[in-house]
Amino acid sequence: MNANTLYYGDCLDWMRQWPDQSVDLIYLDPPFNSNADYNMLYSSAAGAAQYRAFNDTWYWDEGAAERYEVYQGAPGRPARSAVMGMAQIFGRSGMLAYLTYMAERLEQMHRLLRPTGSIYLHCDPTASHGLKLLMDSIFGSRSFRNEIVWCYTGPGSPGQRQFSRKHDTIFWYSKSDHWCFNADAVRVRHHTKTKANFKDGLRGSGFVADTYDLDSGGKIPESWWAQQKGNGLAIAARQKRQYLGYPTQKPVALLERIIRASSNPGDLVLDPFCGCGTAIEAAHRLNRRWIGVDISSFAIDLIRRERMKGMKIPTKGIPQDVDSARKMAREQPFAFESWAVTRLPGFAPNTKQVADGGVDGRGMLVEKPEDFNSRLALAQVKGGKFSLSGLRDFIGVTKRDEAALGCYVTLDPVNTPAARAEVAGLGKIRVAGREFRRMSLWPVSDYFDGRLPILPSMTDPYTGRPMAPSLFR
Repeated sequence: MNANTLYYGDCLDWMRQWPDQSVDLIYLDPPFNSNADYNMLYSSAAGAAQYRAFNDTWYWDEGAAERYEVYQGAPGRPARSAVMGMAQIFGRSGMLAYLTYMAERLEQMHRLLRPTGSIYLHCDPTASHGLKLLMDSIFGSRSFRNEIVWCYTGPGSPGQRQFSRKHDTIFWYSKSDHWCFNADAVRVRHHTKTKANFKDGLRGSGFVADTYDLDSGGKIPESWWAQQKGNGLAIAARQKRQYLGYPTQKPVALLERIIRASSNPGDLVLDPFCGCGTAIEAAHRLNRRWIGVDISSFAIDLIRRERMKGMKIPTKGIPQDVDSARKMAREQPFAFESWAVTRLPGFAPNTKQVADGGVDGRGMLVEKPEDFNSRLALAQVKGGKFSLSGLRDFIGVTKRDEAALGCYVTLDPVNTPAARAEVAGLGKIRVAGREFRRMSLWPVSDYFDGRLPILPSMTDPYTGRPMAPSLFR
C-alpha cells in the first residue's frame, strides 16, 4: 500500500490486500455502469436517460447472483441485513446487482478506515436511498454525520415535466465517535443582507447570504453547498481552466472543502473510484498523502498526462513492458482487453465483455470517409495465440457492422502472408485526402516501442471532441 500512487484495477481486489485501519479519509464517487467502463456514464444532469442507462448496464447476471448468495449465507457480514431487505423491495434486478457490488466494497472501506477517520460517499437520486441503507448497516446509523447537498445550476430540457435535477448528495459517516473536523479550515464569511436575498420569498427573515471564501472568522457552512460567484463550486464543465472533458468530473473546490474538514496535513486520503483524479489533485495541493484507484486505464492515463502533468507518479497494475502485458493477458483477460483497447487513440472498451458480438472496443472518426458512409471504428483484442480464423471472424464483424475501419490487436506482431492477404482484401478508405487500410494489425509490443497504428483523426470517446494531434505517433 504505497502513498501518492495510482492503482489500476478493481478497487475491491486492491483493498483486500491492504492493512486494517490504514486510511484517514475516503472519498468515493461510484458511478453506475459495469465492468471496465463503469466510470464512463453520464453526468447527473442526464436525469431519466441516466436511470435508463443504469438499468441497461447493471443487470442481474451470474456475478450478481453469486454476490447475493454469499450474503444470504453469511449472517456475520455487516451489510447482510440491508441486502436481504432490499432484495424484498427490488427483487433480482439491476438495482440489487449494483447495491451488492457496492456492499462488498464499502465493507472493505470500513475496515481500512482509522478510528478517527471519515468516509464521504458522493451519489445522486438514482440509488442514494439504497446506498444510505448500506452505509447505515456497515458504519452504523449513529456514525452518520451529515447529508450534504451540492447544488448547481444549468439549463433545463425542452418540454420537461418536472423540476430540473441540479443537485448531488454526499453522505458523510465517521468510523467512531472521535472523528476529525477542522471547523476553522472551512469557515465562510458573511454578506450583508440585501433585497435580492428575498426575491423568491423562500428564505427566513434571519437569512444572510454567504460567499464560500475561506475565512477563519466566519461561520461553519450549512449542509447545502451551492455554487456562488467565485467559490469554485460550479460544475467542472463550466470551469474551463480545470475541466479535462471527463463526464463525471467534480470541481476541485468541492473536494478541497471535504479534505480540509476531515483530514490533516500528512494524512492518507483514498479515492477508490478516482476517475480523472479531482480528489487526488485536491489532496496533493493540501499536503495530504493520497491513493487513487480506478478500473479504467483511460482514467489513469488522463491523471498522469493532464491532471498531474510533469510529475512522476508510480502506477500499480498497468503493464510496463511486454512481459507484464503477457502476464495480465493470462491472469486477467478482461482487464487486458480493456487496457489494450485504450492504448488505441480514440477507442473506448465495451461496457459488456461477455457475448460482445466480437467487438472489444469502439471509436469514431472525426471525418466521414470520402468513399464510405460511416465514421465507426471497431477493435478486437486477442491475448492468446494468433489464429487466422479469428482475424477472418473480426473482418466479418467489421463488414457486418458497416464500420469504416477495424483494429485487430495482438500481443505479438503478425506478419504471415495469409494474414496480410486477409487485411489487404478488405481494402482502404480515403479520409481528408489520405488513404488508410480498413483493417489494421497492431501488436501490443509496438506500444512499448512508441509505435501506434496509422489511423485517421479520431474523436475523444468520452467528449466527442477531436483528439489532440500530439496523441498520434
